[in-house]
Amino acid sequence: MRVSRANLVVRLSDSEWAHDVSTRHPDADFELLAVEPGEMECFQLVRVTASDPTAATEFMASSPGFRSFSVVQSGEAAAVVRFRAETPLVLFTLHRANIPFEPPFTCRDGRGSLQVTAPDPALSELTGYFEQYGVAFEVESLRQEINVESTLTPRQRELILTAVEKGYYDTPRDCTLTELAEAAGVAKSTASETLHRAEGAIVRQFAGAARSESIE
Repeated sequence: MRVSRANLVVRLSDSEWAHDVSTRHPDADFELLAVEPGEMECFQLVRVTASDPTAATEFMASSPGFRSFSVVQSGEAAAVVRFRAETPLVLFTLHRANIPFEPPFTCRDGRGSLQVTAPDPALSELTGYFEQYGVAFEVESLRQEINVESTLTPRQRELILTAVEKGYYDTPRDCTLTELAEAAGVAKSTASETLHRAEGAIVRQFAGAARSESIE
């Protein structure tokens, strides 16, 4: 199954806190760094970056949409705040599509940007939820990822990771094939054959993904 990495830009809903505060302070960046579980509401950790972050944080503190509001860290150009509020619609749709949230989710002047890594069917499901909930979005970039879990056997994956750790793929190499075989506890011929098969599988998947991209 192909795995893709997408950079998405979404138009924030007028009813969301991120739209309200980011449009009132269009020169500031609001980065959602972390959330504590909750479907309809959740605690959120946000970094506010601006020439005067105090104006934005004071507005947030006085708004009824931000509950249990506190300033975790404050500086001249940035502040980190924690609060409880409605779960952003983008995070809700990610949860429904079973796609993990990859922070930060950056909001600026009514628009949000995020990165998403998921199998193609999950990405398709996510865009379906965007359409269902009226989330306007743009795909800035899309590229295929190598799905190591499905491409390599556990034995191949373990040897590849050992090879990387020992410096077998460094230039110049910090580890010979003989040293790698000893570290992995296998014969040199076994290490050579296993690496060859693993590398071949990775190259074939990469070539297939690149071919698909050129066709699309």
